Amino acid sequence: MSDHLSLPICLPDEDDQRFERLATLSRRVANHVLKDYWTPVHLDGVDDTSHQAWKYFDEHDPFEELDLYLPSRFRRCILQKVGETLRSHADRRDAFQSIQSVLPDHKIRRIHRRQIKEQLWDDGDYLSSGYVDILIDQLNSYYDRHGAYPATYFEMQDCPEYDSGVLPFSADDGPTSGQAVKYQYDADSGMLIIRLKTPDTPSPETRGDWSWTEYERGGYEAFHDLLSYGDLSAPEFQPSRRKTGDAYYELSFPVEVDQTEMNDDVDCVLALDAGMRKDMTAVVVTDDGEQLSTPHFIQFTDRDGMRRLHRERTRLNDRLAALCRDGRSHTDEFAHIQSEYERVNSKIRHKREQLTHDVANQVLALALTYDVDAIVHEDLRSLSPPSDEGTLSWELSSWARREIIENIEYRADCAGVAVERVYPQGTSRSCPRCGSTGHTCKSPDHQQEHWWGGHFRCDNARCGFESDRDYIGALNVARVFFSGTDELDHGFTSSYTGDCETVLAGRSAGTRLTFGSGIVAYEPGQAAATAGGGSAVIAPAVAVPESNADGSDGRGPVVQQCTRFIRCTTERY
Repeated sequence: MSDHLSLPICLPDEDDQRFERLATLSRRVANHVLKDYWTPVHLDGVDDTSHQAWKYFDEHDPFEELDLYLPSRFRRCILQKVGETLRSHADRRDAFQSIQSVLPDHKIRRIHRRQIKEQLWDDGDYLSSGYVDILIDQLNSYYDRHGAYPATYFEMQDCPEYDSGVLPFSADDGPTSGQAVKYQYDADSGMLIIRLKTPDTPSPETRGDWSWTEYERGGYEAFHDLLSYGDLSAPEFQPSRRKTGDAYYELSFPVEVDQTEMNDDVDCVLALDAGMRKDMTAVVVTDDGEQLSTPHFIQFTDRDGMRRLHRERTRLNDRLAALCRDGRSHTDEFAHIQSEYERVNSKIRHKREQLTHDVANQVLALALTYDVDAIVHEDLRSLSPPSDEGTLSWELSSWARREIIENIEYRADCAGVAVERVYPQGTSRSCPRCGSTGHTCKSPDHQQEHWWGGHFRCDNARCGFESDRDYIGALNVARVFFSGTDELDHGFTSSYTGDCETVLAGRSAGTRLTFGSGIVAYEPGQAAATAGGGSAVIAPAVAVPESNADGSDGRGPVVQQCTRFIRCTTERY
């Protein structure tokens, strides 16, 4: 089996005008074709086509109304782009038709989201793409406007429109015979030679209005490394923007690589728990209940930045709404605020992508460091947010969990590590040491039960085990997995056996969960740490004995409401 990894190659800035014409023409033509084929009949037709999407269409009919000369392979690439979009909406329409039978007679509230998913996701068909969450948001917006739900998917979903000139070259004839793009990589010199056909005018009328341009791109060591594992596949032309707002253009080259064979015998797993206050908690557990690691708390380092951007976006949205109510949506002030809103929204989107990729990288780094057989996570259907969480926390918990898992699955698949899903109940209410029921409280300093508390206490007086709630959840995910059922196996308990002992931490001075700078992928006795890279840190709870200059105890990383560990020799529980 094989998979694709990709690397973007920047095209030279001096030819930006040529690339801009190609992007503008691609967007214009693709929107024209998509509008003509936006019908239920064509959604069915493309969905039933098993081969490349462009083969569903007649190669000439979609372009007859356009008074343009378009090379044949350019047309095929446009049809491939449109066909992929129609296929995506065919899947979403199927999800919509499934949802219709379980819709309430009022607006869908948060509690109903989970009820809908439990009825629809018995086999997880729509989990990976997130169609259900997107559809629920669309349905609520439609209900707000019309007071009822749509009868058909097309009543709710207008014809989509491309806002960028992305052009896939997968319908072209290959690296040497391509009629829209050609490419060749010289391994000895490390040079990639690209020939790209672009229009000379915004509206080409003849064959002579298209020209080939050649570019040599070198210095891509990562590209050279990728090619040692596989072969080049057809690139995709992509317009992008720098943080300054300036446009640039690139070709994203997929490299087909052979997947590493996975081990069918799973004796050791990296168990994950997706928390509300931590992006992920991970712990390594074997099939006999031995814990080979302390808990690792993975956290995106710039959540505060995301919160600031979220508040700024809300403020700008309120100003836009006020101007609309005052009938001033045509003014320069409205245009300026809308531009600021789009700028902030773009930053939030980039932060989201950075979060999901970096957290997934750290999880895979831990899996490879401990050489586990599988990564095990809790089915997202069993997760629900605490009622007192703010809007941003709910937003992060819903979309980030799903996208992080998707990124973990993709990376683990390439590395030959299995990813398994369990659907347990009560993973944060069962003691992993004795199997008894426990309760959660706000912190180690509290005794009273708090449903969304971050600290777990076992109710068995003879056990008395207590620890971080998310750590308990991760351990119990492993228990469910090794039980082979969807229930916690009370005959299977787990205790830490490494060279650390549990030291309960009091509440930190701050009011929010914070993470200090800690080693990344830690094993007992390991001299060097292994990092997954990026902006997400893995903070194993290792206490530092030195005191800080301000007189505090210096223990770090500081994790409020989390159990900390200090290095020492200890026997098994």
